[in-house]
Amino acid sequence: MSQDQDSQDRRTPEGQHPSLHKGPDQPAYPQAPAPSPYPQAPGQYPIAPGPIGYGPGPGYAGPQQAPRNGLGIAALVLGVLSIPLGVIIFPLAILLGVLAVIFGAVGMGRAKKGRATNRGAALAGLITGLLGAAIGIFFLVVFVNIFRECSSELGNSATSTEIQQCATDRLTG
Repeated sequence: MSQDQDSQDRRTPEGQHPSLHKGPDQPAYPQAPAPSPYPQAPGQYPIAPGPIGYGPGPGYAGPQQAPRNGLGIAALVLGVLSIPLGVIIFPLAILLGVLAVIFGAVGMGRAKKGRATNRGAALAGLITGLLGAAIGIFFLVVFVNIFRECSSELGNSATSTEIQQCATDRLTG
């Protein structure tokens, strides 16, 4: 063993060799590797981060979920159905309109958070649901007023058939 090599061995810790490429700002001895930010199970090799864009790493959001557009579509369908039913079967129209408003509001919230892509359908369902419920409430008020007028005209001794006939006559003119 030469004298130069022997003096270098005395300056390094046991089992380590000095770096061959030292700059003025680099330490004489290699640095210990930084601990991995990724958890590992006992007995497994440490996981080293790969190149950017490959596999899980810091900022990895996971797989993208498919948009959840069901509530926006349901709001639109229920809202559109509630409008003609508001004239024919007003209690059902009110129920469908209220459901359309609820589903539309939740669907718009999902679209705002990026979990759905049909904000327009949800908004249209909300608007048509409001319109259908309003039509249903209007006709409910009209029918209740007609039945009250007929029952007050006919008196307490009137049968339900007579009240219905009076209401039908008033509605058909």
